[in-house]
Amino acid sequence: MKKAIFRWLAGLGLLAGALAASATQSVPGVTPNAIVLGQSVVLSGPMAEVGRQYAKGVALAIAESNRKGGIHGRQLDLQTLDDAYDPQRAESNTRQLIEERQVFALFGYAGTGATIAGQALAEKVGVPLIAPLTGSDALREKPAANLFFLRASYGDEMDRIVEHQATLGINRIALVYQDDPFGRAARRSFEEAMHRQRLAPVAIASVDPQAIDVAPALAEIGRSQPMAIVLGTTGKVSAVLLKGLGQGGQRPSIFGLSVLSPALLRSELKSGVGGIVMSQVVPSPWNTKYAIVRQYRAALAASANPADIHHALIEGYIAGRVLIEGLRRAGKEPTRAGLVSALGGLHKFDLGDFIVDYGNRRHAGSSLVELSILRHDGSFAN
Repeated sequence: MKKAIFRWLAGLGLLAGALAASATQSVPGVTPNAIVLGQSVVLSGPMAEVGRQYAKGVALAIAESNRKGGIHGRQLDLQTLDDAYDPQRAESNTRQLIEERQVFALFGYAGTGATIAGQALAEKVGVPLIAPLTGSDALREKPAANLFFLRASYGDEMDRIVEHQATLGINRIALVYQDDPFGRAARRSFEEAMHRQRLAPVAIASVDPQAIDVAPALAEIGRSQPMAIVLGTTGKVSAVLLKGLGQGGQRPSIFGLSVLSPALLRSELKSGVGGIVMSQVVPSPWNTKYAIVRQYRAALAASANPADIHHALIEGYIAGRVLIEGLRRAGKEPTRAGLVSALGGLHKFDLGDFIVDYGNRRHAGSSLVELSILRHDGSFAN
């Protein structure tokens, strides 16, 4: 009789274990040993530098977490696809990640167009999309429940840039932007920031980011004789523009957003980068007074794939740490809804002298904006 009871109890235990395993496997992207995540990001083409560095930072945080045992015993498996800064490819990648690879969540997209394309699919099926590298204010105006931003918006960056110039008495300001979803978002943010300072742009010119013919934009800007030029550009477009400005004898003050691609500028312009002012949405990766910077530098030193220190790389690392905290709080049997709830519960969360707060209607984790100046040798002065 006792043996029968023991066999019955053992059977119940096996059944409970099987049911728990079955429940885990019914959640897409979650297995007993892994959580599978998906990323579409620009890794090739003229806009690739920031995307590659961001992806490296994300991978750095995930590798660090996996070395420490993962999330409740599960390793993180990030599957990354290149979209070459093409929204249509980003949409195709997203469909593949959700429908074929059955990822648990989407993470670390780069670019406004890619984020819009990925979000449209993700929202339909309730897949979280976390920490896209875009500052689009339009995406933040009508926040979706599944979409979480880490970085400050382009509006935040433009406000800081324009306010700084107004304080210095610089009032003849022009904008050059690339004619794509990112550039148009930057233009809108610039115009709104100028309006708040009761200023009017002396010129606004656009550049086709594929053809990169900057001559018409340079001619239009030159006629306006600005005191400062704000760049709503990234990648190769920025380098070609700045080369053209130098050749034309023009060199008013130059301001750029955090996605300006400083490493590419250094390689293309050499010492000509000196004096360019950039907004930054994360602490300087050289400023070790921040605990998160010390943690990032330690992770970089311990990495099997060391990389150069870079603002976009530390941004990717911070984004990865936010994802990891959300997954940890989602519990031992995570669900997509549980991850959304866990991230929404991050209120004034101190990641190491960097505060993440999703207690706002825009799901915007940070509004930090600092200004830094590129020196002639390519280093930064804050």
